[in-house]
Amino acid sequence: MLKAQNKAMVISETTQANKMPYFEGSFVQLQEEGKTKNKPYFVYLHSNKNKLDSTTFANKYVQTYVSKRYLAQKLQAPSLYADAVVKRYEVKSFPQILVFTPQGKLVDRITSYQSPKQMIARLKLHEQKTGSPEDRVSAFAKAADPTLSLKLQTEGEIQNVYHFSVRPYGVEEKTIGIQLGVFENYQNLVNNVSELELHWHDNILVTFVEIDGKMLYRLLLGPFYSYEHANVYNKNLEKKMGLLGILVSLEDFDPITEENKDQYLIENIEVPVESNNPNKR
Repeated sequence: MLKAQNKAMVISETTQANKMPYFEGSFVQLQEEGKTKNKPYFVYLHSNKNKLDSTTFANKYVQTYVSKRYLAQKLQAPSLYADAVVKRYEVKSFPQILVFTPQGKLVDRITSYQSPKQMIARLKLHEQKTGSPEDRVSAFAKAADPTLSLKLQTEGEIQNVYHFSVRPYGVEEKTIGIQLGVFENYQNLVNNVSELELHWHDNILVTFVEIDGKMLYRLLLGPFYSYEHANVYNKNLEKKMGLLGILVSLEDFDPITEENKDQYLIENIEVPVESNNPNKR
């Protein structure tokens, strides 16, 4: 009898030990805990049980790694706590894992299944990262140098426009781009492209411009096929991300202003462009 009791106790202890160390509390409390302990954290949003539960987060090595390196929270959607996070970070599919720095900057969005080994490797990429949510806005503001932008316009020799995959992108007549910044440093360009992709922007364009033997990079969103659509998109960028871009023609990169915007209005575009792109009219 005693032997059976001891066996039952061992099983109970093992089951208790093999559990993900999920944070108990609200997302706001998780953010505060991350700052206090200077520890990165992630939020696992799910709508039903899946392979992450049965395989990845059931793995003892993942559990041990997360308990040492991260704070972790699991939120069932829909629910009061989950809905607030889903709305704030524009979560469009489940399951999804949002990874944050200790200061609260979103640095990764995991939307596909990861094996235990892949999950640990993915999280290790962000262990030492720092930065607050406001860093994104200040980085773009610093990059959007009006003097440098003017220099590109007046002195630079415009080369091809590329989609950032990277592949050449053909520019159609009277198409508009939203210029977000001009970068001298390629790594800064990559960092900001990554930031945009985290927020579901998949319409990223980059132009390479050479001045005095030095390569500079212009970052844009587009193309847009009318002033109305580009203007609304730009206002939403400011509202949701704190970014205010400049509307430019993708043909010559001249700024689109009150004085010349009429030619880009829907009513003045003579030939409609057939496309499945929702930004096109």
